[in-house]
Amino acid sequence: MGAYADEAERCIRCGFCNSVCPTTLSSIGHIPSRTSRGRLVLLQSSLNNGTPHPFTPRFKELIDLCIGCLRCLNVCPARIPIPTVMSSYRRAYIIAVGEKMLSRGERMVAHYEPIVKYLSRAPAPLRKILLGKPLLQLFRRIGEFADDAPLPIPEGGTLDKYFKKNAPRPGHRTLAYFSDTYARFVKPSVGVSARELLRTAGIELTYPRQYDSGVILWELGFWERVAKLAARNVDSLFEEVEKGRRILCTSPASTLMLREVYPKLLDNEKSRTVSEAVVDINELINGLVESGRLSANLSGFSPILHSTCLSQHLNLTGQIAEAFEKLGAHIEGVVTECCGSG
Repeated sequence: MGAYADEAERCIRCGFCNSVCPTTLSSIGHIPSRTSRGRLVLLQSSLNNGTPHPFTPRFKELIDLCIGCLRCLNVCPARIPIPTVMSSYRRAYIIAVGEKMLSRGERMVAHYEPIVKYLSRAPAPLRKILLGKPLLQLFRRIGEFADDAPLPIPEGGTLDKYFKKNAPRPGHRTLAYFSDTYARFVKPSVGVSARELLRTAGIELTYPRQYDSGVILWELGFWERVAKLAARNVDSLFEEVEKGRRILCTSPASTLMLREVYPKLLDNEKSRTVSEAVVDINELINGLVESGRLSANLSGFSPILHSTCLSQHLNLTGQIAEAFEKLGAHIEGVVTECCGSG
């Protein structure tokens, strides 16, 4: 675990993290080892005494109750990067026992990008068969996923193909769009909608060479693979920054990786330069509404916003809420509960 073993040792066991941890606040939270604080205590005991043994399936199962929501970062008085500590343990686990000891589900999720890439490019008749209920149920059973677990279903087509046909208009402000795998291969309509909206404000998007952000691999502990992806993405995006372009992200996970994870992982000037150039779509829209470059009459519109954990960590929810209110909408409420704890 390297330096993150020292971070685990700094835990003062106050339990503040328990108060915001989604899995701790679920029905299993009455068992100490299944709480956020309990996981750190387990790591401390293993690091200091060698017990319990850290590289057993049972120990990892308890650590894996951390889903990386980042809520604990705002309340930890010792400022321990708890989710990164848990990810560093998973990396140590893989190094110690090998990738083959991971569950089938983890190994399948680790190949998320090539799977959805293939499905997005498959002919429509073949994609319909592959995504039919029988094969999806088989996929769930092989990966030991819950029957009601939502799976990313590619809608067909890719953003690569779309942007190849829709080059940016000259003479307009241009941003470099880092879409990440979900918008690129699963829901290209996300990127298409973003481009159409920004065009009304006189902003064009270019689509540079890019790769998966590695956010899933980061959570699973495949740090070396993430480092390779990060280096390739940073090299490509740095060229865009040198042209005076900012980097647009439409996913909080992408914003997190480029803005926070890459600079720590690569620790070089290029990654820090790219990090500073990142703008999230929520921040951009709010700024465009504030300046009057985006306008609409949303009076009578009363949305309930879902504030994801990563959006809360990155302070993005307030950005889009402000934009809606400036356009005349009334925010009926904001749902802040974690949607990923099962």
